[in-house]
Amino acid sequence: MIGAILAKKAARDAFAAIDRHDLDALMRAWGAEPVFEFPGGSVIAGRFEGRERIRAWFERWWSRFPTTTLTLGSISVERIGALGGTNTIHVEWRLDETDREGRSFRIRGVTSLRALGGKVVHARDYVFDQDVIAAAWKGAAA
Repeated sequence: MIGAILAKKAARDAFAAIDRHDLDALMRAWGAEPVFEFPGGSVIAGRFEGRERIRAWFERWWSRFPTTTLTLGSISVERIGALGGTNTIHVEWRLDETDREGRSFRIRGVTSLRALGGKVVHARDYVFDQDVIAAAWKGAAA
């Protein structure tokens, strides 16, 4: 049970860093060779390997959407008794974001996080509102 409490706290802390646009705090949550996958066919979709590519992904997102608010829903942990920071965590979320032109968008999804030794080694987003992502990033350069 303590492992689940620690995993949930680490997930909340990472999402709070995203909400604050605190890239340094967010990157401290990632392991040495992490992978991030973002779904869909938009210009920000893809598989991003390594800390630099993941950092650049978040910088790009925040430069287009300077105002973001993440609201977390349920957080589940695969191995509730696991200690040592090795686990799989699923976080439900809702994102409200406003771009530089003042357009607002709402996106819902789930992020699956695999952690080893307390650091994220793999994150995959599942986004329910792909049409909203497409509209939000329409006209952005690839």
